Amino acid sequence: MTQQTVFIGTQATEAGQGIFAARHDTAAGTLAPIGWAAEVERPTWVTTDRGRSLLFATSEVGNAGDRDGAVVSFRYDAKSGALFGLGGRSSGGGGATHLDLVPDGRALFVCNFGGGQAGVFPVRSDGVLEPVRSLQRQEGSGPHRRQKSAHPHGVTLDPSGRFLLVPDMGTDKLYIYRFDAEGLALEPAQPAFVDTGPGSGPRLILFGNDGRFAYMLTELSAELYVYRWEDGAIQQVAVMSLDEAGAEHEPSAAAIAMSNDGRFLYLSNRGTHEIIVLALDAQTGLPEMVQRIAAGGERPWCAAISPDGDWLLVANQASDLVTAFRIDPATGMLTPTAASLSVPAPTGIAFA
Repeated sequence: MTQQTVFIGTQATEAGQGIFAARHDTAAGTLAPIGWAAEVERPTWVTTDRGRSLLFATSEVGNAGDRDGAVVSFRYDAKSGALFGLGGRSSGGGGATHLDLVPDGRALFVCNFGGGQAGVFPVRSDGVLEPVRSLQRQEGSGPHRRQKSAHPHGVTLDPSGRFLLVPDMGTDKLYIYRFDAEGLALEPAQPAFVDTGPGSGPRLILFGNDGRFAYMLTELSAELYVYRWEDGAIQQVAVMSLDEAGAEHEPSAAAIAMSNDGRFLYLSNRGTHEIIVLALDAQTGLPEMVQRIAAGGERPWCAAISPDGDWLLVANQASDLVTAFRIDPATGMLTPTAASLSVPAPTGIAFA
């Protein structure tokens, strides 16, 4: 099978817009539109449970504190790209911005950028969400003009399934919660957080394949933080800037993705409209620069690797464009292609 259905989250707000569906030819790399698959207001993040043909999306509304955000679920047809709505739930605060699904699919984590909370949805076997529970509110601020309050931006379950990590762009902290998988409950770990650099703006974090290292991208300082991780104990081992010395633009980073074999990281630099490729040392976890390459559009917001590991798709929010790159499995380097797809304000990518 060479035709892979892709769902694209957007910042679209017009009637009939929301989640866009497309076909990616995994042999040629081409992208072809299917069209709008579901009307959702600002579905900026999307993720799939491929084993059960389920898609979950945020509705990132309420960042100004005027209303709660939401999370919606769908069953999908992988062949046609059709979405069948299963309903939605309040996210428990404004601006639902990121999701992470536990491996067995029983729970879905969410964070609210505007409201300052992280919580967990029980997920029924049919994909229907139960009301959000165990909301954990974060407090604080930072020196940057965009850090007037807590803004949790990501939720990531650790490989053991016992800890949830929540980078907070507003407080310059990486929060750590214990997760009770039986009761689907969160509580602060000890320590409850680690500090990052003032004005760094933590955005997203992911783990290496063996679980010994975690990699966190900061939005406001455009840096990569490398941590050693063991059973809830975290230790910073390195910080790497995405910008070259002497850069004059305002730092801004957004996307982080890891190759399927865990050897390479792919980061987006919105200040330079680039994708940065890093090789990871298997023993130390330390990154080494491999490549800087134009993202094919402006403000690359999201980058996602295809299930076969051969392709990187990039959502260029300011250019209304999704671009495709071929991945060299030996070197991790990207080769641009002529393939692109016009989508209004794309911000998220998930494969069926």
